[in-house]
Amino acid sequence: MASNLVYFVDFDGTITEGDLSSDLAAYFGGSAYMEIEQRYRGGEITIRNWLQSIAEVLPPNMDQLLDKCLNSVKLRSGFDRFLEHAGENNAQVVIASDGFGFYIEPVLEQFGLLEKVDIIYRNHTEVGPDQKLILSTPHAHPICKVCGNCKAGHVVRTKERGTPVIYIGDGSNDRFGASWSDHICARDRLAKVCSKNGFSYSQWFDFYDIIKVETPGLSDCSERALCCPLGSGI
Repeated sequence: MASNLVYFVDFDGTITEGDLSSDLAAYFGGSAYMEIEQRYRGGEITIRNWLQSIAEVLPPNMDQLLDKCLNSVKLRSGFDRFLEHAGENNAQVVIASDGFGFYIEPVLEQFGLLEKVDIIYRNHTEVGPDQKLILSTPHAHPICKVCGNCKAGHVVRTKERGTPVIYIGDGSNDRFGASWSDHICARDRLAKVCSKNGFSYSQWFDFYDIIKVETPGLSDCSERALCCPLGSGI
């Protein structure tokens, strides 16, 4: 049965209370992390550059990195009920993450929620033959170099199938996928971006707030969109 709504949900800082990629970077990266973060916040490098640079300063030990994530992660309140709500209402839940990605399935499995998520689009991180971390971006735009995971592309292709999209996120890098969505649920940096660009959005605190948001109609967002995912990107 086709779904009547697709929720696109960011992972770090949205499903989780903290950003696991940033937490790993801060914990293991030391002064190198601070320099990379400063360059990213200053607009000198993109999120894909940030990930690639941070991967170089993390220990090339996937078990160590995953243990750090699983021992510290906290899910945002109401996420389990939100997944139940989506299932009850024939809505699909898609996680779209532009972090390191490797911890998403283990985190969801730890909380018994992995089977309730329909699709996960994420980057891949692994230890290469030279004993260095390798970040691969299978969902990147073929031309645009800004994002590792082209969330806007996922949203646009979903809408082309005639299914409306609600985008749920917290970070400034969520702005591209959000700008193509039929409704936005935003908090933190994403909320500031929405306000700056005049995007209508629902402010949210936890996933119980998301459950209250009504299904939007399918809309043409091309005039307001912040990128061209099926064209040249940003």
